[in-house]
Amino acid sequence: QTYEWDFGDGETATGVEPSSHVYDEDGTYTIKLTVTDDGGMTGTASQIVVVAAGVTNKSPVASFTVSVNYLTVTVDGSGSTDADGNIAKYEWSFGDGSQATGATPAPHAYSTAATRTIKLTVTDDHGATGVFSKSVTTMAPPVTGPGAKLPITYALGAVGGTKLFVATNGSNSNSGTENSPLATLSTAIGKVGSGQSATIVIRGGEYPQGETLLPSNRTIRIIAYPGEVPVFRGSQKLTSGWTTEGNLKWHAYTPRPVTDGSGISFSSGQNLAGNKVGKYPDQAWIGQTELRQVPSKGEIVANTFWVDSGNKRIYMLSSDVNKGNVEASDLAWFLRVSAKNATIEGIRIERFSNTASDYGVIRFESAADDSVLRHVELFDASFLTLSYGGSAGDILQGALLDHVTIGGSNWMGVNTSYVDDVVLQSVKITNLNPFGEFTTSPQSGALKTSRCRRVRVLDSEISDNQSHGLWFDQSNLDVDVAGNVIVDNNGSAVFFEISDDFLLINNYVKSDGGNRAVKLAGSSGIKLINNTIVGGADPVGIYTDNRSKPGCADPNQPLCENSYGSDRRSAATRPATLDWMPRLDLMVGNIIAYPSASGYCGGSAAVCVTSSNANASAPIETILHGEEPGRGIPRTRIDGNVYANGNSSIVRVSTGNYSSTGAWSAAAAGAPISLSGIDSNSKHGNSYVNADGSATVQLDHSEALPIATDTEINQYISAGTRHYGWLK
Repeated sequence: QTYEWDFGDGETATGVEPSSHVYDEDGTYTIKLTVTDDGGMTGTASQIVVVAAGVTNKSPVASFTVSVNYLTVTVDGSGSTDADGNIAKYEWSFGDGSQATGATPAPHAYSTAATRTIKLTVTDDHGATGVFSKSVTTMAPPVTGPGAKLPITYALGAVGGTKLFVATNGSNSNSGTENSPLATLSTAIGKVGSGQSATIVIRGGEYPQGETLLPSNRTIRIIAYPGEVPVFRGSQKLTSGWTTEGNLKWHAYTPRPVTDGSGISFSSGQNLAGNKVGKYPDQAWIGQTELRQVPSKGEIVANTFWVDSGNKRIYMLSSDVNKGNVEASDLAWFLRVSAKNATIEGIRIERFSNTASDYGVIRFESAADDSVLRHVELFDASFLTLSYGGSAGDILQGALLDHVTIGGSNWMGVNTSYVDDVVLQSVKITNLNPFGEFTTSPQSGALKTSRCRRVRVLDSEISDNQSHGLWFDQSNLDVDVAGNVIVDNNGSAVFFEISDDFLLINNYVKSDGGNRAVKLAGSSGIKLINNTIVGGADPVGIYTDNRSKPGCADPNQPLCENSYGSDRRSAATRPATLDWMPRLDLMVGNIIAYPSASGYCGGSAAVCVTSSNANASAPIETILHGEEPGRGIPRTRIDGNVYANGNSSIVRVSTGNYSSTGAWSAAAAGAPISLSGIDSNSKHGNSYVNADGSATVQLDHSEALPIATDTEINQYISAGTRHYGWLK
């Protein structure tokens, strides 16, 4: 059997499947097949074909968009095109070994932050391909909870501009590149000239460095290398060189000087408790344990030390020294900042032994506007940890502390004076004054502010400090404290003193014994909303200050008794409402419960309001007041609160003591207060509140008054929310 082909153009072929045939010209051709069998019989078949010149397939064009949400990317390749056909296949590569298909695949989550290349390959229905790539940078999501979270992660490649690197194995003769790092932070700072900017990247490890200046007229960001923790340590290691003396050992040591500062005469014993050793900046540690200083050689016991200033020695028990890992004071402070826009991120700073006159371990001068500390840990300062200082005529503008941890400092955490726009966001300050060497007054605090405007303390933890918690001391204006846990501090948990415009909203505040939870002294514009305030003497105390007298706050008037010239702020106009007179504007939705001691009202009460202090007085009708449109003062509103104090008073004021909301509401409606509706929708009774201030099952939150529509309030709690006390 044979097969004969005639292609109609004079060309022929044989076989069942001859080779492909190419025509020389376009045209219409008849293809004829003749089949002959073994007996010589034939059969034919014909097919007409039209031949035209071939058209080259065009490759498709790949394209995609990408959106980034922290570590997750969402891609869309539906914008890819094919001019002469259709796209048949989409293939994705995400740069981390992961792949996907389809025009709009599911969102892809990376495990770490980095800069990666995403590639899309599209294939059309003729097999041609097109490729498009795009570089994307992902970032870790924001951490939750207060305090620094180390190490930090970020995409180093996304950091633009000049970068200088510092490493423990570096050399100051190196160039400062990643492969040729410097050895010290001070050298890196010195390479940034006036008018220049740079990022200084610090590799992980321990740096016995400090007392470094960050001068003005340059912009510097100091940041940890991704995934690593640099530790700047101010102590020295006493590994050898000890001399035995009986059951003691001593080591040569240069004592830290005793100085005065912050208006306090520490050298004469002011602000000091007990044996007065708090004035000495000396510190010592065995491993992670800080030792307590004693004032004499004969008082040395386990976990203590004594400094022989005359002979320049430090003494400890031999048994303590033999444990190893002994460290003692060496460097006084870490950094002095005079530059604007300075940023410090991702590092730990510990064991610096500053004196009172050094002020902070980090000190921001008046020129250091708009500084940022982010994910920074500061431990074991001997006096003040962070200091921000402007002056009456030169206000420091802008200070952000974001996820900062301060722990174990001996006197104070953060001090701001003449500073505007201070923000503490997700900060944790704990275990200050661990040995109880300092009194709470005249100065102390996890945070102490003076003459500052627009201060925000948000979503933070202030706990277990042997000092005041938050102390806003004298002529502060516009302070918001929102979303915080402020517990177990000595003195006052929250102290707002002769200042104006205070919003305390959605906080959990707990004190015990004779300490005070919320102390509001000589202050106006007070607004308390949805807080849980429990324990202490007068859980809420609204007090007349001894400076609550006409003209005391006015810088154009002579100083009042007990006033200070440093209160006078010449760089900005004093608002008419800042007059150091106590005024409560709003108290709604709070749980105020279980005073643990009698307070200034002479007995136990959830809320205490005093009308006099020394020779100063503020009539009750000016503290709980009517409207003053001329000064923008609203009528006092108190309602929707829950009080618990057994059968004792829930409210004590100059006109009487009241153990029920009904009695208190009726009394407030009469003279001299003359305000109807006070606490008319409030509740009282232990059945509503547990010992820790939380609501019992008897307290129905749906009965709470709704949060009003108010721009200031609604940034913290949405309008219409119904809830008693702290919204966890």
